[in-house]
Amino acid sequence: MSSIEYDFIIVGGGTSGLVVATRLTEDPNTSVLVLEAGEDHSADPRVITPALWPSLLGTEVDWGYLSEAQTGLNGKRIPLSQGRLLGGSSALNGLAFVAPSRFSVDAWEKFGNPGWNWQSLSSYFQKSCTLTKPSDAACTHLGLDYVDETTSANFKGPVQASFAEEVSSPLPKAWVESFNNLGYTVSGDPFTGEAVGGYVNAMNIHPVTKQRSHAGNAYYEPARARTNLTIVTSAVVEEILLERQVTDVVAKGVAYTKDGKKQTATASKDVILAAGVFNTPKLLELSGIGSTYLLNFEVADGIATVDGLARKDMAAIGAAMATYQRDQSGLFATGGNFAGGFLPVTDFLTPDGKKDLKILLGSQILDDKLFSKDHSAFVESLLQTSNEGSGGFFSYSAQGNFIPEVAATGSNEIIGGSSPGNFLTICCMLLHPLSRGSSHITSSDPAAKMAIDPAYLSHQLDLEVLARHVRFIGKIASSEPLASFLKPGGRRSNGAPTNLEDLELVKEYVKKAALSAWHPTSTCAMLPLEKGGVVDPELKVYGTKNLRIVDASVIPLATRGNSQTTVYAVAEKAADLIKATYDIKV
Repeated sequence: MSSIEYDFIIVGGGTSGLVVATRLTEDPNTSVLVLEAGEDHSADPRVITPALWPSLLGTEVDWGYLSEAQTGLNGKRIPLSQGRLLGGSSALNGLAFVAPSRFSVDAWEKFGNPGWNWQSLSSYFQKSCTLTKPSDAACTHLGLDYVDETTSANFKGPVQASFAEEVSSPLPKAWVESFNNLGYTVSGDPFTGEAVGGYVNAMNIHPVTKQRSHAGNAYYEPARARTNLTIVTSAVVEEILLERQVTDVVAKGVAYTKDGKKQTATASKDVILAAGVFNTPKLLELSGIGSTYLLNFEVADGIATVDGLARKDMAAIGAAMATYQRDQSGLFATGGNFAGGFLPVTDFLTPDGKKDLKILLGSQILDDKLFSKDHSAFVESLLQTSNEGSGGFFSYSAQGNFIPEVAATGSNEIIGGSSPGNFLTICCMLLHPLSRGSSHITSSDPAAKMAIDPAYLSHQLDLEVLARHVRFIGKIASSEPLASFLKPGGRRSNGAPTNLEDLELVKEYVKKAALSAWHPTSTCAMLPLEKGGVVDPELKVYGTKNLRIVDASVIPLATRGNSQTTVYAVAEKAADLIKATYDIKV
């Protein structure tokens, strides 16, 4: 069993791992080894072509996790995709580039994490990406006047984020205008940390090449030639090598398998876990540490959608590819997830609704865990705040079919049904659930499947909140001008209630139709030890001297919308914390 020593070993060459690796190796005297279980798919058209992201789900680049049966979802087992390739989930996701809220990030510090608040983290959002607006015509069409030019000018990082160069499709324009007519014009630029309302969001797509921008090509590619940075792919880490000393446990290195051979590597400074929200806690346990809902609406004739691509219609695919190759435009140039919004529960803003909310909050049953009090207080405050969103809405211009056998079998093929015609899918996410689950190993065998139980809708308040947001989908779809682009009497999702005003019917449909939005966090939360925390504010695992975690698992609270922007920022800050520890000046 061979062994080589490095200053740092990073387990996982995904979103956070590549950020930390490239930042540490800016110092030529610092050596870093990155071990990635997947392979380098940076040239794969499925990865770099924005519209092809659904074709990656359930393939060799997806870990293909499956939840335990979910009692709150009528016993369904939920597919939980995570990237298994260089670049991780940033090379696999749906490309929506969404900022978290100041309100929720400030809560991290209130939970007991000094130095982790919006003010301290906002500079790291700016350090991680560059935001580019489209042409003036597209800005007008998409309603991008909400973009704060002063804020966006400070974004000068490696990841390229842009907006759709869209001037013809009526759907995103109608989406924004319908929210405006409902009284929910977006209140500000989400990247300032404060925004409620409907808007068109950025995507991690390069504004010139119209290709996906991810941790692999944005961070690692410019650093690929560094002699002090070693990346080993197809390397499955099976154990952290720990040594108990007088007062601490020291991480000496890792044991991994590459090409069927057992190998070890040692670290003179830190072992850094960036293996992802499920694999990171798995590695800790193997090493002896720790024990959407959606609705489809058929659109009016003549409105272009991506249903043809989703149904794998060869004529549609050929036409879209030709346009993309000719001038980097058309359906292939966008991921499809660029019309979204954040809303409070509108029902709770009326006098009667405030009374209902008071009753619901009073009926909560808290467990005896110390963090539950903090968590519940945060959500209660959120639900009583009119300028913060508890529900995230987004649209996708194709049919999404989340109910029938395809979901029950655990298949990831959830975008694009077999029904002919063109559709608009409107989705709703519960942004800050009170339900908390778990992820544990089931055996000492590294190859054994984990038991992942998100415990969706296990807290009684979550169903009440999500169902009320789902009801609002009906108001969005019936509001002008969006309603004019939906077919009168057109088909809807299989099993969807005809009357979305009936709250009890909506609750039952939510339990049948809900799935994961693929943004899990908090499996190794940064919290005080007495509140169930796994890492401290320096991101060091409690009880260890030099074992850190830098991925989504440390985020103590579910992020508002997509988590990738927050993961990039956390990783950037983690790199600075590590540099400060070892006096690395670069």
